[in-house]
Amino acid sequence: MLSTSRRAELALLLLAFFWGVTFPLVKIALSFCSPFLFLAIRFGLATLIIWLVYSRRISFIDRATLKAGIILGVLLFLGYAFQTVGLKYTAASKSAFITGLFVIMVPPLSVLIVREKPKIFSLIGVLLAISGLWLMTRPKGSEFKVGDLLTLFCAISFSFHVIYVQIYTRMLDFEKLVFVQLLTTTFLSIPCMFLLETLKFVYDFNLLLAIVVTALFATALGIAIQNRMQKDTTATKASVIYTMEPVFAGVFSYLILGEILGTVGILGAGLILSGMLCSELGKR
Repeated sequence: MLSTSRRAELALLLLAFFWGVTFPLVKIALSFCSPFLFLAIRFGLATLIIWLVYSRRISFIDRATLKAGIILGVLLFLGYAFQTVGLKYTAASKSAFITGLFVIMVPPLSVLIVREKPKIFSLIGVLLAISGLWLMTRPKGSEFKVGDLLTLFCAISFSFHVIYVQIYTRMLDFEKLVFVQLLTTTFLSIPCMFLLETLKFVYDFNLLLAIVVTALFATALGIAIQNRMQKDTTATKASVIYTMEPVFAGVFSYLILGEILGTVGILGAGLILSGMLCSELGKR
C-alpha cells in the first residue's frame, strides 16, 4: 500500500504531465480561436464538470471559502491569461520553461507572505534560473520577445497561486475552492473577450481536441488534484515535482510541433531546471 504522501506525489506528477502536454495543444488552438474566448470555453467547461461531479458538496459555500476561492481564481486567471496570450508570440517549449520559473519565485515571495526565511540554496537557484533564461532568449533568432515578457508575468501569478493554495487548502474544503476558482476565472475571461481582442473561432478538430484536453484533464481534474493533494505532501516535494512540467512540455512540443531549442537553448533550459531543483532540494 502506498502512503498518503506517495499517492499525493504520484498524483502531482500526473498533474505536471497534463500541464506539460497542454502547451503545444494550446499553441495550435490559438491559430483557430482568440485567447480569451479559448479561456472562457476552457474554464466554463471545467466549471461545469466540477459542478456535475461535486454538486452535493458545493451546494452551500460559506463567506470564507468564497473569498479565498475568488482570490485564487483571480491569480489563476492572471496566470492563464498571460500564458495563453504569450503563447501567441513565443514558442510553446520556451513558454513552458519560463512558466516554470514560478518555482524559483515561491521562496522569496514566501518571505513576504508567510515570513519564511530564505536559504542559500534558494538564492543559488535564482541565479541559475536567471542565467538559463538569458541563454534561452539571447541567441540570434530567439531574442526576448513580448510573449516571453507576458509569460514571466504568468510565472509571477502562478507563484502567488501556489502559495495561497498551500495556505487555503489546509483550512477549507478543496471541492468548493476549486469550483469558485474556476467560476471566477470563467467570469473574468468573458469581458476580456469583448474588450481586449477580436473574437475568432474557426471549427477545427485540433481546436476541439485542445479544448477537451485542457478543460477536462489540465483544468477540472488538474486543479482538483492540486487543491486536494498538495497539502498531503511537503511544499518542497510538490515544487520539485512541478519542475517536470517544462520537461514534459519540451518533449511534446518537439513531438507535436517540431520545436527545437537548439544547443544553447537546451543548456539554458537545463540551467533553469537545475535552478528549480537546487532552490527546492536545498530546503531539505
